[in-house]
Parts: sequence; structure tokens; C-alpha cells
Amino acid sequence: MKPLSSDERYQELALKWLNNTITPEEKGAFAQWYNFAQDKNIILPENYVSNEKELEARIFSEIKNAISAESIPSTHKKYRWYYAASAAAIIAVVFSITIHFTSEIKETEKFVAKEIINKPLVQTPKKDIPVTSIEKSELLTENDIEPGDDKAILTLGDGTKIILDDAQNGVLANQGGNSILKAAEGELIYSFSAESNLQLPEDNSDNIIFNTIETPKGGKFQVRLPDGSKVWLNAASSLRFPTKFAGSKRQVELHGEAYFEVAHDESKIFEVNTRNQMVQVFGTHFNINAYEDEPSVNTTLLEGSVRISDIRTNISQMLRPGEQSKLTERIEVINVKNTAEAVAWKEGYFQFHEADIKTVMRQIERWYDVSIIYEGDMPNYRFGGEIERSLSLIQVLKVLEKTKVHFRLEGREVIVMP
Repeated sequence: MKPLSSDERYQELALKWLNNTITPEEKGAFAQWYNFAQDKNIILPENYVSNEKELEARIFSEIKNAISAESIPSTHKKYRWYYAASAAAIIAVVFSITIHFTSEIKETEKFVAKEIINKPLVQTPKKDIPVTSIEKSELLTENDIEPGDDKAILTLGDGTKIILDDAQNGVLANQGGNSILKAAEGELIYSFSAESNLQLPEDNSDNIIFNTIETPKGGKFQVRLPDGSKVWLNAASSLRFPTKFAGSKRQVELHGEAYFEVAHDESKIFEVNTRNQMVQVFGTHFNINAYEDEPSVNTTLLEGSVRISDIRTNISQMLRPGEQSKLTERIEVINVKNTAEAVAWKEGYFQFHEADIKTVMRQIERWYDVSIIYEGDMPNYRFGGEIERSLSLIQVLKVLEKTKVHFRLEGREVIVMP
């Protein structure tokens, strides 16, 4: 008999787990392998289950049973979509399964469900694939709400406002002989010629023109600044910046949330001013969450180094990759195991780790442009996982309802109930 390859061996272990014939030793081996091969898909035979609904029911039944088995005393009970405990204890929800169903006319549908250690994920079918709910909520109406999209308003220095989602691609305006272009895929580009840059002395800041790009709730946009730095704006955010960077600093002002990829320039330090905070950097990748309704200003560094300063006290702190600063009354620096959580929104996901219901719903509120109302005392559940931001509001709420929090949708109001 031909020896099994590594992938075939773990394919076999996945099937043994689903058949309830896997040993504790095999569970541990499978978990260890999966931790280092998280992008692997496990292909099950098309006759393993008769249809997609049966598969989904089986998957969520296993997850529900695992959650019940792992629940801790009620005063600290946490319902979650993933586990961060030992590999052997959480193997019931550590899998990646792709099922191909072939009908009589050989048409194929695809359903994917993932649960990953240290990369929590709940992935439901994309919008063009019907979503089958195990327990359809009678509280949800058919008044569904679509997710956010590329939307923003550009305000020029003279007060002129340009609605970017309505504008055609191409040159939108000229300032001092320089072009502001709207590109495809929701990107705004400032394009300057060498000749025009020579018109402005390096030490002259009197003639600097400031523009502001602002995303509404349910919007996002990307801007490429005059120095080549790239900024991705999340919903309900704004960035104020000069049309040319003169002098020894490149200064911008942020409200809300943005991800930065700063172009390296040793001669001009890049500064981001937010609520009570200034970030200084020469060239690096980082995310800032500075929404007014969040309890802290969070700065997460992915690459390079930045200096975080509390502008109230002038106390500063350097960050290294994989660290996050939380600014409240003081600066607190923590190590983050998964920096992807901070930038999941940019990649098209909601991602939560030990988040309470109000933290989750603030993100829902901004992305779907809805109001959140709470009825009754909210349970002390903690959420972890990843959901596509391309899903409709009702699809997202149905995923969240599996944690025994309930919702009622009335127009653009989401009522949250225990």
C-alpha cells in the first residue's frame, strides 16, 4: 500500500474526528499540524453528507456541544466562536472544511466554515451563495440592510465639496497646477509634478492648502498623499492633510480609524494627530483607532517603529512591531498575538477577541449606518471570531445570535436583547 502523504494523513484524521473515532493522541497531532497549516483546506467526499444544510447543522452542532463542554462557571461564562485553550481541548472547533456538492446536473455549490487557533474565524457563505440558518430568528424582519461601500466626501481648501462615490474616475480638481485624481477601487490620488513642487519654498507654510477626506457611516476610502503615503479610512472617519508637505514635518489630523503605510523620508518626519495623541514616524505600517465613542485610542504597529505621545502630558512611548498602545488617562503598551485583528476591517472582516457586546455593536453601527438600542441587561458574554463585512446586516446578526444574544431590526434601528 502506498504510504499516505502528510496532507492525506491529516485529511484522514479530520474524517476520523467527524466520525468520532479519533484518539486523544491523534487529536493532539491534528491540532499541532493545523496550527502550522491554517490555510489548508480539508476536502471531504461529496457523499459524506447528503446536502449543505445537513453539513451546516452537523458543524454547528459540534461547535455548540464543544462550547457547552468548555463553559466555565456562570459568573464568568463566555460564549465564543473559537477557543484559545490547549490544542487537544479545542480540536472540536479547529478545522477547515470545504464541501463540494454535485447535483444531478453536475452544478457545484461551495460552503466553507473555519475555526482556527490564534486566528479566530467564523466565515459564512459570501453574498452570492444562499445562507442557511439553523435556527431562523422570528425577531428579524425582511428589512435587510446592505453593508458599507466606497463612500467619501472630499472638501477642498476653498470649501468646495466633492462626493467621491458619485464622481467619475479621473481628474477631479487642480490645485496649484497639481492634479487630484479618483482612481478605481475607491482610491484618491494626489499627483504632483516636480515643477509645481518647486513653486513652494520648503520653509513657507503660509500658502499651504489643506484638504479633508471624510467617510460617512457605511463608508470607506483610500487616499494616496502627496508624499506617496497610503491611508485607508474606515467608516465614520476623516483625515485632514496638506496638498503639499513643506518644512521638516508631514503632519495630518485623524478622527476615527485609519491604517497607514507611510512613505519613508528621513528628512521629513510623519506625524498623525488624533484625540489626545500624536504619532511620529519616518516610514512604517500601523493602525490607529481614535473614535470618540471608544474607551481608548489604540495604535497598533505592524512594521517599523513609531513614537506615541500623550499631548496632555508630553509623555511618550516607543512601539515595536506587534505592540499596541492604549491611551486613556495614560499610555499602556501591550503585546498583541494577532495584529491582524486591528486591521481586519481593511481586509474586509470584523474580527473580535474577548470583545463585549457593546464593542461588537459599535462596529456594526458604523459599517451598516444603523442606531443601536439596548433592551434589558446585557449578558456578560465575550465574543471572538471573524465575519465578512460583505455580508448583509441580517446575515451578520444571525451569526451573532448563535451566542444567545438576540436582535430585532426596525428600520435602521437594531434592538439588542438578552
